[in-house]
Amino acid sequence: MNTFSVKEAIKHGWNTFKSRPWLFVQAGIFLFLLNFGMNLVQTLLEETGKMNGDVAALIFGLASMVLGIGVSFLISMGETAFFLRAHDKPESVSLKDLWHPHPYWKFLGTSLLAGLMILGGLILLIVPGIIVGLMVTFVGYIVIEEKLGPIDAIKRSMALTKGNRWKLFQLSLALLLLNILGLLALLVGLFVTIPVSFIAMVHAYRALKGEAVEEAVAV
Repeated sequence: MNTFSVKEAIKHGWNTFKSRPWLFVQAGIFLFLLNFGMNLVQTLLEETGKMNGDVAALIFGLASMVLGIGVSFLISMGETAFFLRAHDKPESVSLKDLWHPHPYWKFLGTSLLAGLMILGGLILLIVPGIIVGLMVTFVGYIVIEEKLGPIDAIKRSMALTKGNRWKLFQLSLALLLLNILGLLALLVGLFVTIPVSFIAMVHAYRALKGEAVEEAVAV
């Protein structure tokens, strides 16, 4: 059974970040602006609806919700593809890798199904939701790489994480604490801790698949 080291995953994330820090900061700024822009458009739609009566408020509210869901998953796909490549080929990853719209519907369906599973588990006294969350940790990576549908991607993630869910919990907790430190550093630290966290999680994914590399490539 393949496994991974929490320490080595975080170390790899840091080493990869150090290899091209400006690129990762640029990616963080770009993603922040995308999300900010999407939230601004949603707010404008909702306020426009409110100013034109109840029916318009409902229509514009639904349009805002659909836009938010659709664009947020598109952004998530780009993030996933970008950090997969950043882990594997840090010397050649670029901002262009943030555009990765395929397979959109499989990614959307898988993410929604996994989210419903986690929600169902959280309703059952929190702990089951955490366990389910650990089981489906890698569904996004799997859909991007293997183009699997929702059921197959979830089964694949469950198989990959089997026997390593406690270690994944430890890694997730360590990364949460790392990002809290980044948040406390006047928010600026998040531009470091978030990419480190993403790459550390990809490293765990690669290790569980037996594909992890030892060190980030220095460029």
